[in-house]
Amino acid sequence: MSLYFYWILSVSLLLGQLVLLLVLALRKQKLAAKEGAIVEQYHALTDSFSSYMMDSADDRFVQEIRSNPHKTVVLERLLNGYVSVTKGGVHSPLVATLSEDFLSAHYAKQLKRKTWAVRMNTLYFIEDFHMESLKPLLKEKLRKSSQLDQETQQLIRTLASLNEPETLSVLAQYPDAPARLYIDVFKRLEEPTRLEELDAALRNEPANKARKHAAISYIGMAGLIAFLPRIEDELATQEGELRIQALKAILHLQYLSDPRLLLPFFQSASWPERMYASRIAGRLQLSRFKEVLSDLLGDSVWWVRYSAAEALVQFSDGDILLAHLSANHPDRYARDMADQWKSSLLGSEA
Repeated sequence: MSLYFYWILSVSLLLGQLVLLLVLALRKQKLAAKEGAIVEQYHALTDSFSSYMMDSADDRFVQEIRSNPHKTVVLERLLNGYVSVTKGGVHSPLVATLSEDFLSAHYAKQLKRKTWAVRMNTLYFIEDFHMESLKPLLKEKLRKSSQLDQETQQLIRTLASLNEPETLSVLAQYPDAPARLYIDVFKRLEEPTRLEELDAALRNEPANKARKHAAISYIGMAGLIAFLPRIEDELATQEGELRIQALKAILHLQYLSDPRLLLPFFQSASWPERMYASRIAGRLQLSRFKEVLSDLLGDSVWWVRYSAAEALVQFSDGDILLAHLSANHPDRYARDMADQWKSSLLGSEA
């Protein structure tokens, strides 16, 4: 009896595995057939889609996609390809119209799915297709978020792409919010809103150190020279990290209204401030600081010595200066640094 029982059990397990393999094979075959049909329809609609995007009067594509059995996936792929290769495609009215007409209801349901990857992909598509109609749903979802996880961060980016400044207020509720995320928000806002928010961040109203640092960093990266006087004002602040951010921004902006503003930083107790002051002097070719840079070749910090030498190279007589300093500087580390840069210059000329 016991042997018979084990035999029946073994046969049952074997049959169960065979049935499972069969189900998986059929499912895989079905998915492959579906994907094949989607790819075929995608290629079949490419020409009419292109014609419609060039001339919306040619509405063949709208009629064809409306009756397509896989219209959601096919249209999603067509639009995604268009915005990824077309300059300004994200802000195309036709992209917005097609996505609103055919995808908005689908995406509203996708945002409520339990699968994290589905929700994340949906947020990416909403941002890429600039779907304004889903903004209220996204704002409601953001207000319900209790932690700044990856999904909440993408939710903030997506809303910022729809020109929603409330994202900055929500972001301020998280003290550990990364500066990179603030910068992503500034980058996505429309220009008038962006300038208003940058102005508010520099005034530090409401008080938010991370947002102010990010605003200064973004101003430098974006080359917003109109904010230069405000950035220069931050050079006098008591907060060391803020001064460093201001120096970085000036380095990116490549402009300084008064070179004398750099003077205190060459003698700063903070080596990053000495380093950035040296880089600015070189980038702006402020020849009045050649002697100071020569002294900084002997700085105790390698990065400062490197930056001072790099700055001297950028002057028209930099090779002559480095040749002189490599032989005559009183500090042996300075002589070594000058010699390294002199050798690199000779190598680049060869």
